[in-house]
Amino acid sequence: MTGLILKDFLILRKSLRSYLFMMIIYAAIAFTGVWTADIVGVLMVVVVMLLPMNVFAYDKQCQWDTYGLALPVGRTKTVAARYLCVLLLCLFSVALTAVLGVALYAAGRVEEPVEFMVTCSVMGLMSVLVNAIMLPFLYKFGPERARMMFFGIMGGVVLLIAAILFPLGGLNWLKSLDLTEPTFGQATIVPAVAALAGLILLALSFLLSRHFYGSKDV
Repeated sequence: MTGLILKDFLILRKSLRSYLFMMIIYAAIAFTGVWTADIVGVLMVVVVMLLPMNVFAYDKQCQWDTYGLALPVGRTKTVAARYLCVLLLCLFSVALTAVLGVALYAAGRVEEPVEFMVTCSVMGLMSVLVNAIMLPFLYKFGPERARMMFFGIMGGVVLLIAAILFPLGGLNWLKSLDLTEPTFGQATIVPAVAALAGLILLALSFLLSRHFYGSKDV
């Protein structure tokens, strides 16, 4: 299974280099003060959402599934390797964003490091959430159709969040939490809750993807 994870990273090596280059550019702009440091977290979400779709597209282009299923690995481990790759990408992105946040704080461009920590945690959870939703679609419909469904899925995520917030009072409820100036206690709890929620979402998504891939004719 380690070989399957390495295969995915080798496929993404050029995309990852481009990702790092973009992060450097956005971080440099944040250093100048033109943009806030939060833009780095937003970029992290966008990139981690797009990278898995690229892996599926390359696999289909070279007909990897036909070859991969001939290996003594099994469909469950094949799907598990893809999910571990996505999880590693999310962790790498969060770690890189945190390092850039420390550098921006040292340069005086981040006034509230606690707020930036909370923002990174929320952005990391969003990247996991979108991947947890997208991966079963990719296994079920393939990269072309799933790519077209992407924007609909994003709209669905927004509607889901709105449906959850509406009974609580919507944006007024969020403002009442005073998350714009989080305490240190909130800053330590939010990353832990985000990590736990992300793992649960990926586990549920894995079960669905395993079912789709297990019943797929290749």
